[in-house]
Amino acid sequence: MILINREVGSLHRHFGEGAPVRRTILGGAILSAALLTATAANPAQAASSVDTSLRGCSTAGSSGSIKIENWTGPGATVKLTISLYDTAADGHHSRIRLVSKDTFGKIHNWSWRMNYDGQGNGKTWTTTASHTNGLFELGVNVATFEGDTMLNACSDWG
Repeated sequence: MILINREVGSLHRHFGEGAPVRRTILGGAILSAALLTATAANPAQAASSVDTSLRGCSTAGSSGSIKIENWTGPGATVKLTISLYDTAADGHHSRIRLVSKDTFGKIHNWSWRMNYDGQGNGKTWTTTASHTNGLFELGVNVATFEGDTMLNACSDWG
C-alpha cells in the first residue's frame, strides 16, 4: 500500500497537483507499469541507483544542502554531510535540518543545526540518521532566523 501511495505522489508531482485524473486504458497501463516497477522507482528501496542523493535550497540570507549516502533501503543508517552558509550581512543567523517521512507517512523534523558565524561563512557537519519506522523520503529545511523567530525558509524534498 505504501508503494502505491509513493507512486501516486510521484505522478502528482510529475503532472502537477491540479492535474485532472482521467480513467482511460492508457492511464491504467501507466499505473500498472508504475506498480510493477515500484520497488525500482522508490529511492529508499533502489539502493544501487540512489546510493547518493543531494537535497538543498537557498532563501534570503541562507543556503544549505544535505548529501545523503548509503540510502540502501528504509531500514538503512544513512550518512549525512550537512552544509550551511550565511549569505547576507543582515545580523541574522542560518539554520538547517533534515526532514524525513516514515512508513506510516509521518513527517519527522530533526534538530536544527545553526550557523552564527556571519556572512560568507559556512559550517559542515558529518553525521548519520536512521529511524525505527524507516526512512522512506528525505528532505531538507533551510531558514534564516532572528533569535528563535523564523524569518524565511525553503525546502527540498524527495
